[in-house]
Amino acid sequence: MTAAEKQRVMQMLDEIDRSQLDRILASVEAFGNWLYNQAYSIYCKVRDSLRSLWQSICNFFS
Repeated sequence: MTAAEKQRVMQMLDEIDRSQLDRILASVEAFGNWLYNQAYSIYCKVRDSLRSLWQSICNFFS
């Protein structure tokens, strides 16, 4: 995942209202489903390390 792709994911999440963000980040499965639907090409790159990406994003938004 490139820095630009990570920035894109963070920007997309930052634009979401807090209640929806909480639902997306509630579990790695919910985050994976969201990423799959919103940025499939990025999802394909990170699907094997999705848990790690999810954890770092959760830490950022907490």
